[in-house]
Amino acid sequence: MAIEIIVLSLLLLAATIVVHYETLRLVSVRMKRGPGASRSRLFIVLVFALLSHLIHVFLYAIAYQLIARQEGFGSIEGGDGSFADAFYFSITSYTTLGIGDLYPTEAIRLLSGIEALNGLVMVGWTASFTYLTMERFWKLGVEEDE
Repeated sequence: MAIEIIVLSLLLLAATIVVHYETLRLVSVRMKRGPGASRSRLFIVLVFALLSHLIHVFLYAIAYQLIARQEGFGSIEGGDGSFADAFYFSITSYTTLGIGDLYPTEAIRLLSGIEALNGLVMVGWTASFTYLTMERFWKLGVEEDE
């Protein structure tokens, strides 16, 4: 059972990397070509980065729902088993908030831990990208805003 969770984790890691890379790449290309003040460019970067993170959380929530339906993989306890619970649990795992009102059992615990690591790396990537974008466009923004 653990091998299936590891394979699923690797697929989810790959999917989140591709989604985030493509999102940031497309935003970056758009920022180079598009007109606009530095504030609006940074707003667009942050909105799309957050949307990318929400897609990641959504993918993990789907995985939790699918796994919980399989015999012997465990479940997310403390809720009613709805997709809303899976999404909530996913977002608390991804952000490493870990409130504890919902908790994983059995093999799902491994996926939850990997999601937390994945979220930590992705949030760091977003912070780095946002900083570099701010540095580039705020220098331009002084000239544009005056």
